[in-house]
Amino acid sequence: MATVHIPSLFQQAALEVSGKKLDNLSGATVISKLGLDSVAVMELVAHFEEKLNIRMPDEELAKVQTVADLGGLVKRLMPAGSEVTW
Repeated sequence: MATVHIPSLFQQAALEVSGKKLDNLSGATVISKLGLDSVAVMELVAHFEEKLNIRMPDEELAKVQTVADLGGLVKRLMPAGSEVTW
């Protein structure tokens, strides 16, 4: 069973793709307010997809506003038995 801690993975991805160290993330954190440009956001998504071996459909990504939204999408796409935590 895989366990995914969304804030940690998000922080790791942001650091790798943009060099930004993001502390104090919560589910309510609005992704567009984090100072990441659109290329960095797409690289962040690619990081999640690669690390978790999932594919996030563009139509679903368009609905993602907060870190909690992203976590919900990841949870829906992960294989049965996987655990998504905060």
